[in-house]
Amino acid sequence: MPNPRLRVTPALRSTRMATPLTSRITFAADPTGAYALVTDAGYVEEVAVATGGQDVEVSVTPTDDGGATVVSARSLPADVPSYAKALVGDSVRLIETRVIGPAAADGSRDGTVTVSFAGAPVSMEGTLRLSGDAAASAVDVEMSIKASVPFVGGKIEKFCAEQIERALAKEEEVAATRLT
Repeated sequence: MPNPRLRVTPALRSTRMATPLTSRITFAADPTGAYALVTDAGYVEEVAVATGGQDVEVSVTPTDDGGATVVSARSLPADVPSYAKALVGDSVRLIETRVIGPAAADGSRDGTVTVSFAGAPVSMEGTLRLSGDAAASAVDVEMSIKASVPFVGGKIEKFCAEQIERALAKEEEVAATRLT
């Protein structure tokens, strides 16, 4: 017979915090050059392919305020631990959306980033800030990763955070090649 004092309620399950991720991508360009790069559809596609993406689709839509919305959709092989394999199958389709705002007087830009995974109970959202000087720029990303899976959600979030770190490092490599 279950112990009536040991009960997990839905409210208690939902109190688990999401996994935070903070990262930085550096660019050998001023903020204007860095913005031009990260909103270039060819660059975004090259990054998606370099991170293992297949069936890549990219759209860049300028906004009326001088910013842009960059959407990158791609399929990735599901190279995931066994505890997550049943959730995603052999591949996963992800859609990454970066909304980058207008330039401030110093050239910096603020924005948001979201990543959704088709059919998987994982979501990522956060902020980004592009800033720099005449010699170099950086995009600082702060994200929250949430996996709505009982018992293994934290493990999945940690795995996703590691994969995002690798993808951002690969993006930095592609940027370095493009800017030299």
